[in-house]
This record gives sequence, C-alpha cells and structure tokens, in this order.
Amino acid sequence: MTDTIRLALPLLEAAQAQKHVTHNEALIALDALAHLSVRSRNQAAPPPAPAEGDVYLVAAAPSGAFVGHAGAVAMFHGGGWDFRMPRKGWRAYVEGENALVVFDGESWIDAGLALRRLAHLELLGLGATADSTNPLSVKANGALFAALEAGEGGTGHLRFTLNKESATRTVSQLYQSNWSGRAETGLTGDDNFHVKVSADGAAWKEAMVVDAATGKPNFPSGVGEGAPLSFRNRLRNANFGVNQRCVSGTVTLAAGAYGHDGVKAGAAGVTYTFAANGADTAITVTAGSIIMPIEPALIEGGAYVLTHAGSAQARIWQGTSGAGAYANVPTAGLVALGLSANTRTNVEFSAGTVLRPQFEPGAVATAFERRTHAFELPFCQRYFQKTCPQGVMPADGAGFAGAIAVNIYNVTGYYGALWRFATVMRAAPTFVFHSTSANGVAGQWRNGSDTASSPVATIGIGDASVALYVNGGNPMTGANIYYVHATASAEI
Repeated sequence: MTDTIRLALPLLEAAQAQKHVTHNEALIALDALAHLSVRSRNQAAPPPAPAEGDVYLVAAAPSGAFVGHAGAVAMFHGGGWDFRMPRKGWRAYVEGENALVVFDGESWIDAGLALRRLAHLELLGLGATADSTNPLSVKANGALFAALEAGEGGTGHLRFTLNKESATRTVSQLYQSNWSGRAETGLTGDDNFHVKVSADGAAWKEAMVVDAATGKPNFPSGVGEGAPLSFRNRLRNANFGVNQRCVSGTVTLAAGAYGHDGVKAGAAGVTYTFAANGADTAITVTAGSIIMPIEPALIEGGAYVLTHAGSAQARIWQGTSGAGAYANVPTAGLVALGLSANTRTNVEFSAGTVLRPQFEPGAVATAFERRTHAFELPFCQRYFQKTCPQGVMPADGAGFAGAIAVNIYNVTGYYGALWRFATVMRAAPTFVFHSTSANGVAGQWRNGSDTASSPVATIGIGDASVALYVNGGNPMTGANIYYVHATASAEI
C-alpha cells in the first residue's frame, strides 16, 4: 500500500480485501486535514477526554500517547489517535487562539509572520481601495512611525526618504481639504525647497523658497503684516518715494549728480521724468542712464538677482567705472554670479521705465519688498540730509522752518550752534549752505529781521554732528538771531 504525497492518505491496492476500511481511513484523514482546524497547538499530552474528531498539534516534547509524534497533527477518531506529519505549506486554524498558523517545514508559525517579507506588490490598500494612481492607499484616523531604538537593535533614528528622478521633476507633500489642494511642500520643479498655498486648489502662491545653493530663504509673496523688515532689497529708496532734493518735472542731471535719493546720473548724464504708479513712483529715463549705487558693506558676495516691473534694460557692475552690456530684465530676474564681497556695486538702467527695482542676494527672485517711508527716510539720510522741511527744496530763500539758529548778543566774539544729524551718516559729509532769505547773501547766515548776513564756518565735522559758528562783526547786529540752512552729503 502507498500513500498520497501531500496528505499521506492511504491508497487502495489492486485486489485488496476490505477496501472500504482503507477508503474510510482516507476520508476520515481528509476530513480532518482539509480546512485543518485544531483545538490547540503545542499540545504536550493527550487531553483526558477527547471528543471524536478532535485535532491537536503535538508539542516538541510530548508525553503519553503522543510520545514519538513530536510536531505531528494528532487526530482522534474511532476511540484512538491517528498522526500525520505536516508538510511545508500546511495551514491550520487554532481555535483556542483565534489564529491562523502555517507550517514552514520545521515549525508552526503565525500566518502573519509568513508574510513578513513582501516585495514587488502592485497594490496595497489599508482601509481603502488602492488603484493605479495611488497603488498605496490608507484610510485611517492615525498613523504611527517610530524609530527602532538602539536597545531593539536599531539606531534610534527615523528618516523618510522621498526621491525624484531629476531636478526638473517634483517630489512633494500635498495637503488637501475636501480633496482640494491647500498647501504643498517639497522640491517642485527644481532643487529648491518650496512652500506654497492655495485657496481653491487651482491658483497657487509661493510663500517661501529656500535656495539650494545658499540656504537663504526668500518670500515671493512678501512677509505678513507686522512681520519685521527683512531688508532683502539692497537698493536704497527703491520705490522712489524719498525725494529730499525735491526735484520735479523733467530732471536733467550732469554725470554723477543725484536726483531722487539713491538715484544718480550715469557717465553721460541723464534726463528723466517720474510719475506715481500706484503706491510707488516710476522713473522714465529719456536720455543717458541712472545708477543706483550700493555701498560695500551691504554686499556679502556671491549670486544676486535684479528684478523690476519696468521696460528699461539694466547692467550690474562693481567698482567705480561702469562696464558690460545692458540686458533685458526677465520676469525671473537678471542674475549676477560671483560678485565680490564688501565691494561697491552698481545697478544701472538705460532708457525706459524703472519701476519697483529690487536687487537681492541669491539667484531666486522674490516679490518686491515694500518698506515704509518711516524706515526708508533714515536709510536715505545716511547718505544725504538737509535742515529745511522734507517738502522744501534746499536752496536760498527756503525760509526759517528747520533752519540752524545762532543767538547773537553783541557784535564781537564768536557764536556757534551744533547740528546733530538725524542719523549717523555713512562718512563725514560735505556741506552746502543756503540763506534763509532770498534777500541775503547766498549761503550765509541771515538775521531774523532780514537785514544782515554773515559767512558760515564749520568746526568738528563728524558723521553724527557738526558745529557751525559765526564771527561777530562780519558785519552783524547785536541782540539778534541768525539762521542758515544746510545740506550734508556722504553720497557714494
């Protein structure tokens, strides 16, 4: 007699007597082994009162009637025990544990452990249906990823790696509300780190871009209300809102002369007009060029990008002599690489309109940095200051408002006054003086009764103040107050 290969069921032989016995034995074994269900596993000794049809998995060191059948499947029928040795791949349901086990060729293990190594799965859904778009789908109220600790054989670290094919591809995390995108973080279209948001899932705004080369963050949509000024834009008075010299109409300047604060004529001079453009002023160059110089201390070196909303071409150069061709300024910005640190840098615009120019570190252009007038004016006064009110042109006949005053007691002796600058200037400045009255001698003290003038002298010139004095008797009248206006320039 021979047995079947997998279940070891007895086979009938030719001319065998009592075939029904062999046949019934095979059916009883098949009934027990097919859809195998056992009372318990690791059963060391036979139970005292087994029921017909009970099945157990025998332990490794059995006793009693189980001796010699370690690891076997023990089936009770006909008042006795029948044993079958399991084959690799047999499965059994353990009733006492509500568990499914698999025989791996040596022992019975949990079916879940048999699946501990999965590879090349096409779809996997946890609480959800996976599909070709989302081959891994999870629908749950929580998910936990914990590092394998050192005491458990791990390192205690946990790192997620998200990889993309190339720099122009995207690898990101998308956050949705009711299946509509609201925020995204990652490398979207380049190797810089992006943070962007959307109110409707269709139109997106960049909140922050961290440059991959420099690590510097840029804020394309600007900073929130009340946020500190970041001073990304190294150009002074970039909205042209400060006009201390009170230039007006069509402005014509000789080479190197200043018009609006932070704006001077190029090597061939300049003619320009200006007009309001929303909250800003636009300058239109009709002849020559304008230069917006940046002092050395504001340049860290490396890459910088220039943007503006006008039509004028631009060039970027360092030092005191302009060089290089003008070029269009694209929406993404005109990038200058390898600028030297702590070196005077110049942004020069040729004919056309200049609106909201911005020159900032890095190669990624951001939204125009709008600085308040209360911030920009002291920045401009680092280079140029005047005593007459901001809306009054510094010139002879500017009136007494804001003028420096000296009280003269008699016509002999020296009298003086201290002009403390509104802010510390870039360097010790040079001065131009203006008479308060059009009737006085140009650039001299003028008395309050508008009848006498006297020359101005300076002493103790510094970057924070200067002393002005007068020599009584040049000619002067006693018991009078003399006034004078002044400008101080420490321009680049």
